[in-house]
Amino acid sequence: MPFFISLKKRQSPNRYNYSIKLLSQLLSVRKRTAQTACKILTMSTSEIENSDFFLLSQAILAILMSTPAVVTNVLLLVTVFRDPSRNQPLWRSPVTLLVVNLALCDLITGAIPGYGSFYYNIALFIGQPKQELFRLRMAFTVTATVANVVSSCTIVAMSFDRLFAVSSPHQYNARVTKAKIKTFIAVAWIYSLFFSSLTLMGLSVTMAILLYCHIHMSIPLVILPVVYWKTYRALRLHNNEVRNLTNGREQIDLARRRRERKMVSAFLLVVISFYVTFMPQYIAQNIYLLSPSVTETSSYKFFLYASNKFIFLNCSLNPFIYAWRVPKYKRAFMAVFGRCVCRSRNAVGDS
Repeated sequence: MPFFISLKKRQSPNRYNYSIKLLSQLLSVRKRTAQTACKILTMSTSEIENSDFFLLSQAILAILMSTPAVVTNVLLLVTVFRDPSRNQPLWRSPVTLLVVNLALCDLITGAIPGYGSFYYNIALFIGQPKQELFRLRMAFTVTATVANVVSSCTIVAMSFDRLFAVSSPHQYNARVTKAKIKTFIAVAWIYSLFFSSLTLMGLSVTMAILLYCHIHMSIPLVILPVVYWKTYRALRLHNNEVRNLTNGREQIDLARRRRERKMVSAFLLVVISFYVTFMPQYIAQNIYLLSPSVTETSSYKFFLYASNKFIFLNCSLNPFIYAWRVPKYKRAFMAVFGRCVCRSRNAVGDS
């Protein structure tokens, strides 16, 4: 018994010293953390923009958001142009031109502004001066503006296309043709290039941002809910008319209307996704217009840059929406890439 008591007495000072040492280490870590936090809070906006944490975080956000946008839209474009369906391949439908145009905008947004932003932040991180990267930043900023304006115009056109298809199906093929849609797409790109060059023509940056926000965001947000309300109203009225009919032609018409309803719901989800992901940038731009003094704070700078990266999320979502809500896109995807998987498996089996 005395042996155990003496052993306990010999171990107690060691445990006490270890506890004191551990407590002092925790206090020193807490002190260093507080000092780092105070340093960050007292840093100027330019210092935060050039800090390693800020640059790395923006680079990581850019690569994580842009890569899915590039991959998914490449898969969508391959699906459209390699659709093996003989009855009605995707590329023969006029509305597919609008889908392809939106996918092209999303692909450009992910590839040029996305990877351009990644390269820009990494270059700053390794010490390259901002002056040498000015042209690069202007290039992917203008590209992003052009792609966003064309995307907004395309989404509005897709919404009106579904309204025409549902409200006047018998006149739809005459009213909506490939030639008309190609003309619209060309005009949208020309208009977007012209709009992006307004600052080069002498328009102030503040006025350009004001026009950008309210022409391509505020006005469609007022118009599109009315368009989709009319579209769903036309669908509901037609479904009530043909619900109890047994005529074969009417049943075929009903099946076609069901397909139209799925297409309308898919396009509505695309619209919602577009405006939800653009809303942070819309808020940031309006803060810049209404309270310029706030734009010099570090928190606003981080929010602005993060909101720009958040747009890439919308570019990744659109192909999944088509595959989820529109059966013909899902069938085409399985036909194209399912066949590729089968060929690769057969090649592995033969080897």
